[in-house]
Order: sequence, then structure tokens, then C-alpha cells
Amino acid sequence: MDQRELASLGILGTLAEREVATVDEVHDSLHHTFGRYWGASTGILSPTASQLVDDGHVEVVSGAESVGHRITDEGFDRLRALLREPVEDVSHPSFRPHLMMKLGFLHHLPAGEQREELDGLREQLHAARDRLLTADQSHETEGTDSEGVGYRSELIDLRVRIIDAFVDWLDRVEPAPGDGSTASDPAS
Repeated sequence: MDQRELASLGILGTLAEREVATVDEVHDSLHHTFGRYWGASTGILSPTASQLVDDGHVEVVSGAESVGHRITDEGFDRLRALLREPVEDVSHPSFRPHLMMKLGFLHHLPAGEQREELDGLREQLHAARDRLLTADQSHETEGTDSEGVGYRSELIDLRVRIIDAFVDWLDRVEPAPGDGSTASDPAS
């Protein structure tokens, strides 16, 4: 997902949770919620909000002191379409912003579609884990000099551990079909 689509997802997701918000309020909300994963700037949010207005996904609302934005029905449709976009590579850090925003706004899809998306992410995570372990085995088979590359030889292991943490988290919040467990209460 390119930066403009990521900005659209962020704006529409934020507006879906507020009646009206200015670009600065959207920026603050995204920074608070997703700041560790994606540094949204008003430099991309402002032109993206304008494009969303032009496309009919957002409408401008004039208030007493500021001009805000409100999501339209077409905007909700666009938000759901963006949430259905697959994350290209769940194991690669450059796709983490998309993954985290998708997870953060996924509740805007109907329950059945949420489950489908989470199951799809789970499958992607398992496939990525298998690819990394296969690559790691081939490096060991080739006899790569781990002394010569230092800690880099452990990066595949780190990526596998991150994937395992994502899968564990998914299993806690939305158990895989047929495993008989129930989602944990986020308040506990």
C-alpha cells in the first residue's frame, strides 16, 4: 500500500470514529494510535484529505472556529475496500504500518469479514514464517560464515520471533477456527 493509500486509510478510519475532525485532529489521533509504526505528517494528510473530498469520500464541514471533515457513505465504502487490501509482506518491517492500521481499524468491517481478514493474516504469517525458516536452513546448509556477518545471522530468527508474537496475539484476540477457545477479554 503506497503512502497516499495509507493516509486515506488513516483519515477515513479516524473519521469513521468521530463525527467531525480537522486534519490536525486526524494527525494527532494517528500519531497517538499509530505513531510507532507510521509517522503521518500533515504534509501528506492535507492533500489526501482534499483528494478524498474531491472523490466524494469526505465532506467539508464548516464550524464556528475551524473547518473539519466528515466521512460520507462512499467514504465508508472506500474504508472497507482499503481494509480488504492485503498486506504485501507481513514479515517485512516496511509493511508494518499497513498491518498495524489494518488491525486498528478492522472493526469497521462486518464481523464475518473481520474473521476472514484475520484468518488471511494468520495464513500469511504462517507462510512467511515457513519461508524465513527455509531461508535460514539454506544458509546453514551452505555453511555461511556466521562469524563474518555477526549479529546479522540472527536477524531471520528475530523476524520469526516477531511473526510468532503476531500469531500468538491473533490467537488471543481472535482464536483460529476450530481451536475451541474463545477470544480473551481485552479488559482483563
